[in-house]
Amino acid sequence: MSVNLASTIPMARFSALLVESDKGVGLESMLREQGCSVRRATSRAAALEAIDTTDIVVISASSFSDEEVLDLAGRATSHAVVLMVTDNVELAVKAAKTGASTVTNGSAELAAAQVTQLLAMVELKRKVARASGAVSVTAPSSGVVQRRSTPLPKEATPDAMEALIEAAEGLVPMHRFQRVYVDYALRRFGGNKVHTAAALGIDRRTIQRWARARAEQQNQPASTGQPTTVS
Repeated sequence: MSVNLASTIPMARFSALLVESDKGVGLESMLREQGCSVRRATSRAAALEAIDTTDIVVISASSFSDEEVLDLAGRATSHAVVLMVTDNVELAVKAAKTGASTVTNGSAELAAAQVTQLLAMVELKRKVARASGAVSVTAPSSGVVQRRSTPLPKEATPDAMEALIEAAEGLVPMHRFQRVYVDYALRRFGGNKVHTAAALGIDRRTIQRWARARAEQQNQPASTGQPTTVS
């Protein structure tokens, strides 16, 4: 058998495809701990058969040729997040050019950290995709649940969403990602700090502080040549 269909873990939040040699290196249990149901492929044909129906693809296949690995990574990045685990630095660089994340020292801890961030990106894209629905906003002080329509107000320009996705895909430091996310949420609610704070479950003063930081950056003289994105 070239592919083993592992049983789905209870309440699995993500689907994962693990592409590795016949002798695994322990990544399957790590993926399960991250909330994934896991399918394991040990041949290129088996991987291609399963690659279109997965959220994350982890490739650790030393027995595959570089061409096979890069082909799989290129196909997967069109719809899924991809992590390449390899000791071949040159191959890792080529895989990164296809849009894959890479781990080159064989560290299981580093691979787990990368998977955590990649799955957070998957979850973020799911939330963005659900943006046309409705959300419940609970006011922190009153406990009253209000219904707000989620279509983006005019102030929530597409560049805010693009900046949010770009920050997630780039795996920026968490404090930078948080600021970009707050900026996006603030625009989603038309600049209303109370609703934004309620939706995100944080203190309104945090929203005010980050809004001031965004305004200060936007008011910087254009002659500095620096971009006015929130960082």
